Amino acid sequence: MPTANPRISITLKPSLAAVLRELSELAGNSQSAMVAELLETSQPVFEKMVLVMRAAAKVRDAAKEEMAAGLERAQRRLEQQLGLLSDEFDAVSRPVLEAAERIDRRPGRVAGHAGAGHGARPALPAAKTPPSNRGVRYPSKQAKKPTATKA
Repeated sequence: MPTANPRISITLKPSLAAVLRELSELAGNSQSAMVAELLETSQPVFEKMVLVMRAAAKVRDAAKEEMAAGLERAQRRLEQQLGLLSDEFDAVSRPVLEAAERIDRRPGRVAGHAGAGHGARPALPAAKTPPSNRGVRYPSKQAKKPTATKA
């Protein structure tokens, strides 16, 4: 039968369904009429619950926004401090980097290098032969005579 009032479906535990069925039989009303009447009497409580839940949602949203703003402020401060730290590190390390760069740019570091005649350092001496000559064979000073083979 069509009605102007909205309908909903609910799922009940078997024990509650049995109590509701018996109550509706004793009262002479349908189960849906019994539930609707119960809910109508509780409407002021539901309305207060809606107000409280709306307020809680606003507070929650405001708290989220406040937290996000706080995190953004903290990030800006950290980035500023890291920038200052980076600037300080650059200032402290600049003399070392400049000295290393001057050393790298010196002419004549290697013998035969371009600019060797202009204040170049002398070439490093060649590495000495290691003290061991194990496995190295030198030809003898006297050539050995070939030995005759027996035929």
